[in-house]
Amino acid sequence: MDICESFLNAYRDLEEVLAVKYGQRAGTVQLFASGEGARYFEELNLFREMRNLLSHHGRIDGSPVVLPSEQALKKLLEILEYAKNPPMALSLATPAEKLCRARLSDELSKILEVMEKRGYSHIPVLTKNKGVFGVFSVGTLFSYARSNPQSAIEGMTLRDMSAYLPPEKHTTEKFAFVSPEASLYDIKGLFTAPGPNHRRVAAVFVTEDGRQSSRLLGMITPWDVFKAEGA
Repeated sequence: MDICESFLNAYRDLEEVLAVKYGQRAGTVQLFASGEGARYFEELNLFREMRNLLSHHGRIDGSPVVLPSEQALKKLLEILEYAKNPPMALSLATPAEKLCRARLSDELSKILEVMEKRGYSHIPVLTKNKGVFGVFSVGTLFSYARSNPQSAIEGMTLRDMSAYLPPEKHTTEKFAFVSPEASLYDIKGLFTAPGPNHRRVAAVFVTEDGRQSSRLLGMITPWDVFKAEGA
């Protein structure tokens, strides 16, 4: 099999994968290139033109009109693999066991000390069943301080500010919950979609079934998505 046949076969395989993914046959490569496969937008447009030339004007005097390079075939196979196995939530997330997690009984001063030393911005606060009760951040502390200007944090626990921890109580940011099967494309959409009152998603939590009350498996930040897209 020459490189032209290998290229055409790989492109056909890509079309088959995308036909199943989108439930249609026409225009699937363009659809993929403008959405989930946007990182390969330029390559896919070029490969579509190459495929058309090879399929409809394949040879002149026995020689191919265009001859795909080994690098082009390698890139097409990379795109095919990406379409077959897009990065899923758990592959992007920091596993729960590596996160700094907290309980309502934890002392606030110790949580703040850990955040300062390690540069953490958000700490999930878990229930007894390891679901997410809420999230502690500097914004949480500000919200509490505005409502309780005379309170001193010395001796406080997270339970003392439990009313400000649930995701829906955060006034400047949002949090999302997804199942392990959520794709990189889905998660990127959560971070980039504008929210009400200019609140954007600050972190995405991966749980066993995508519900807040279910066991936490990991956390994804915008930086995790940026790294995955640059991989």
